[in-house]
Amino acid sequence: MRSNRKSVWFPTLLAVLGAGFASTRAAAYSSGPTNADGRVIVLGFDGADARTTRAMMDQGMLPNLTRLAEMGTFAPLRSTNPAESAAGWAALNTGVNPIENGVASFIIRDLSGGAPMPNMGHIEIGSRAVEDFEHSGLMKILVEYRGPKLVVGTGVLVLIGFLIVFAALLRVKLSLAVPLALGLAGVGAWGAAKASEYVPNEIAGVFKNRVKADGVWDHAARQGVQSIVLDAALAFDRPTVEGARVLGGLGLPDARGSISGMWFTYTTDDLEMEKTPRGRVTSTGAGRIFRVNERNGKIVSELYGPVNFWELDRLDQELAEVEELLANPDLGWKRSNELRDQKTEIGKRRDELRDEHVSLPVVVEILDGKARVTLGSQTQEIAEGEWSDWYRLSFQINPLIKARAVTRAKIVSLDDPVHGFVMLVNNLEIDPTSPPFWQPLSQPPSFSGELAEWIQEPYETTGWSCMTNAMKDEEVDPQTFLEDIEFTMGWREKLTYAALERGDWRLLFSVFSSPDRVQHIMYKYYDEGHPRYKEAEAAKVVTFFGQELPLAEVIPEIYRQMDRIVGRVMDDYVGPDDTLLLCADHGFTSYRRGMHVNNWLAQKGYLVLRDRVKRSDGRRLAAYPDWSRTKAYALGLGMVFLNLEGREPHGIVKLEDAEGVLQAIADDFLAATDTGEDGKVDGEVRINPAYLGTKVGHDAVIMKDLYDGPWGTEEYFCADLMLGFEENYRASWSTVTGRIRLEQDGSLGATFESNSNPWSGDHASVSPAIVQGIFFSNRPVEVPEDGVSVLHMAPTILSRLGLDVPETLDRAPLSFR
Repeated sequence: MRSNRKSVWFPTLLAVLGAGFASTRAAAYSSGPTNADGRVIVLGFDGADARTTRAMMDQGMLPNLTRLAEMGTFAPLRSTNPAESAAGWAALNTGVNPIENGVASFIIRDLSGGAPMPNMGHIEIGSRAVEDFEHSGLMKILVEYRGPKLVVGTGVLVLIGFLIVFAALLRVKLSLAVPLALGLAGVGAWGAAKASEYVPNEIAGVFKNRVKADGVWDHAARQGVQSIVLDAALAFDRPTVEGARVLGGLGLPDARGSISGMWFTYTTDDLEMEKTPRGRVTSTGAGRIFRVNERNGKIVSELYGPVNFWELDRLDQELAEVEELLANPDLGWKRSNELRDQKTEIGKRRDELRDEHVSLPVVVEILDGKARVTLGSQTQEIAEGEWSDWYRLSFQINPLIKARAVTRAKIVSLDDPVHGFVMLVNNLEIDPTSPPFWQPLSQPPSFSGELAEWIQEPYETTGWSCMTNAMKDEEVDPQTFLEDIEFTMGWREKLTYAALERGDWRLLFSVFSSPDRVQHIMYKYYDEGHPRYKEAEAAKVVTFFGQELPLAEVIPEIYRQMDRIVGRVMDDYVGPDDTLLLCADHGFTSYRRGMHVNNWLAQKGYLVLRDRVKRSDGRRLAAYPDWSRTKAYALGLGMVFLNLEGREPHGIVKLEDAEGVLQAIADDFLAATDTGEDGKVDGEVRINPAYLGTKVGHDAVIMKDLYDGPWGTEEYFCADLMLGFEENYRASWSTVTGRIRLEQDGSLGATFESNSNPWSGDHASVSPAIVQGIFFSNRPVEVPEDGVSVLHMAPTILSRLGLDVPETLDRAPLSFR
């Protein structure tokens, strides 16, 4: 697909020509001196920014990273374009660009509905046949031999078995033994048939990984190098490769099938009105607030787990049977009406069931200074302001299938004067010791449980396990958020040290996501120029990693914790022949201002509103453009797409004109300046001189020139043009879903707005040249003229292990001195 890549026959030719030529190829990929017996330890720190790291090193705040840089190398690490976690980690893990690995962004453009719509770019959520999964024990037998074969086979086996027992062992007369054995065989056959009924044909809501390329650990394992991978982004739902033990991270759901976890608050607050089962849905959709009543010091409620996919599957089967009957042309009108009524009832029940969740009882007994809290069958006493230990939960889908989860609870207040009783129940994490067959956490599936044995406790398994959404909802305080961050970082450390203690690997790849989560939320306390910065709030003291510090110091502190972890690994675990590499998927900056990109495109004439458009139409990309006159539109984080003839449903831009239109948009973007709009006062637009005239565009990249592929077709899932914003700017929240801001009369609204969201730091849609991550090595590296890229990581790791680097990877290994 790329003109500079050797054709597919080349590796075959090398094998035929023999070892002499193969050694020449290896020399071409040499990264300098290596030790084939040495280990490679890779520590990933999501969102660790190169500029912040450099500044803190210069101030003497990161002594271990400074020591590492002095003995080896520190350089900025260039991410993908866009500089997002999904795209960045997928490229770093695989060594190939987004078009080759399958993940270009968290958001992609979907044209399947007849108009452009946003869709998830890193995962797919859908139904999968039960046969697609790996099974064990009884479920394996029921799936592999389901149907008449299972029923008859079970009956025959029971018959033979009991005939042997009765006639041969117990010496029962045949006249009695045969009827007894036949009767028991019938019971066995009935039991097999009954058990088969509890096996669904399909399971809905399964998360599938869009990554289609092998990870560096897969390449290593196939060449005989044992690998351990911990919490790696988009590393789940991949084939198991012998020798690679991989725990997935980003992209994995919670036990309910929620992408970033679902948390629950139970409160007696009089202002909360919604009770179970629905509760009040928070603004992000990731939380539920339940009003509960206390009677004689006792609260009774419910905890809601996954949807009962087995019941849904049964209803789908019933619906299919009814539709098949309705297709009979000889069906009488009376029977036809009965079946249509039946179909309607089944449809109603399906819709209801999609909103119903299997539940467990919640019982809270208020005590002196604490509460006795029962979730499911487990009870703990939790002091006010404290977190519980792990609760182990089991949600019964049917008599055969259970969904097991673990969670923690915090008693926020027992009797607050304003809010009364408040209890927070965190995400329902998939239990790593018993993951469901339909959503394994690791390759092989048993590895997640093995890890829990290493540290003698469960751990969080949701890919996005920190409480950023609860902070965006402004439903928890910073102290609770930071306690959760500290807890998450703690168990990841435990897993990492437990792996480092072992001698059964040569490649360890462990990822810490906490720097990213902290910076997304805490920039409003750190950046004095942020619209939400308030000096008094930034000065508020919290406890974080055992220290009392102001909120303004939380971001520096997460970097100091990174430094602490690296120091321990260097001192206790890195041997003289080992290579230690640190990496990050991207860097970070403050998110002060957002551009409504579709407003800007309309302002410049690339997007044209249809006649008589209404303000509400601006919420749907399908509703507001006049596609017969629109050349370009935006969705996602900085992504611009042409309304291309032959690709878009109503495309007007001809292929031969495409590059000229893209270049014109790019030129206009690079000349764009902030109009200074900052809300309204008495109906009049307020202009903030602090923003007025600020340059907003750093670069704009025509993506087909960066990542080669089937451009001009739906299969090319990168943007046509990526806008790279300047420091402190980003594509607005509404742009992500393809919206446009319209006034009440349907005219264009403001193009810029200040960021009022607690999500106050970012990197997505910021130029990758600005938000570069970190690269460290304990050995000196020759830094290429164009810098170190995330695409260098995989080939460099393989080379340091003394292994062949596949020709399919995008870059050669870095050279070591």
